[in-house]
Amino acid sequence: MYILDPLYCNSTGTAYTVKNNNDEDEAQQKIQLQIGDIAVLMNNKEIKTFLTVIRSARKGCQCKKCDNKNFYKTIKCNTPKVEINFKLTPEILDGLEELVLGVLFHKEYKDILENNEIS
Repeated sequence: MYILDPLYCNSTGTAYTVKNNNDEDEAQQKIQLQIGDIAVLMNNKEIKTFLTVIRSARKGCQCKKCDNKNFYKTIKCNTPKVEINFKLTPEILDGLEELVLGVLFHKEYKDILENNEIS
């Protein structure tokens, strides 16, 4: 049986650690990002890659045709199972970045506590 353990939330979405009740193997744990009606399962590496994509969206398109005017339209989030395109506004981009940074911070904090057997 799988258990969703709340990890972090903001106005854009919520993140949960997905734990298997029968298998406590840390390598098998995934993080579920719930953004609106969409839930995406990712591991730590995929979440860090998603943060890189979010931050690169702030730079906008660097081609001569766009002249850095066409940014904040969409970003693509690829996982091994699915490809997701997010329509963006500056507020959504800020919220996504805050959500991902919060997830990474709280996941690392939780891991430190568990590794040092602090409850």
